[in-house]
Amino acid sequence: MSSVRLTYWHVHRGTLGDGAYSIVFKATELESGKTVALKMSRVSTRVQRPILQHETRILQLLKGQASIPIVYVYGQLEHFEYMATELLGLTLRGHQKNGPGTVLMLPTVVQIMDQLAGLEHVHSLGIVNRDIKPENLLCALDNSTIKIIDFGMSKPFSHGQPSKYEPLKDRKPIIGSLYWASVHSHNGVDLTPHDDLESLAYIALFLLHGHLPWKPRPHLEPDVRSQETVRLMKSSCSGKDLSSGFPVEFGDLLDYSRSLDFDHLPDYGHSGAYFRLWMRG
Repeated sequence: MSSVRLTYWHVHRGTLGDGAYSIVFKATELESGKTVALKMSRVSTRVQRPILQHETRILQLLKGQASIPIVYVYGQLEHFEYMATELLGLTLRGHQKNGPGTVLMLPTVVQIMDQLAGLEHVHSLGIVNRDIKPENLLCALDNSTIKIIDFGMSKPFSHGQPSKYEPLKDRKPIIGSLYWASVHSHNGVDLTPHDDLESLAYIALFLLHGHLPWKPRPHLEPDVRSQETVRLMKSSCSGKDLSSGFPVEFGDLLDYSRSLDFDHLPDYGHSGAYFRLWMRG
């Protein structure tokens, strides 16, 4: 199958990634020769808020911080929409698979944690990502920083009393990815910045161990029941449990994120200080 041409872009064969609503291609701008990541999604003209249009607006709000990818253009054609952003390197999951073993070295994990000050920037502008996972954390092409991608599920976070539903009774899916979602997400509570931080803590612990205790069983259980199995396992595991054999700072991050009140912003400097002290000690 040959490459296709999309207005001002030459779209290369093969994909860089895909998700529930979109596919990402490597593309070259015909006029300038600049290579970008081109994200495309099918959309009906009847849709009031197309997902890539929403994501573009969020990225424009967040722009200017090192962890936020540059967005170059957004556009719509008859049956789909597209967004061009800066081309990035491997995901954290990709780095793990390409490494000498299944577990990243401790200094690498700490560097990842330190460079994700981007979360503080996102939250300071009133946005919660709601889908923090290794596949959405990509290295810059020069490996100088970690970029947060995929803001399609992000939204302004609420203040005051959270809304809540019963996932099993209402048969609603959780927000985010089952493996990385916070306990609040499993419990049907509105998500706030500390839920992003909890997902980040799971990622750090996963990169240390190469796995986490819970594993969805979609072929053995209905989706909602699988959610409940994972929820119970997460709820029963403390940070101390999950960081056994590694520096306690990684477990402390998880316990700290879970201890925060609904409308309490995390103290990012306090969390980062644990890791800097550990590196010096």
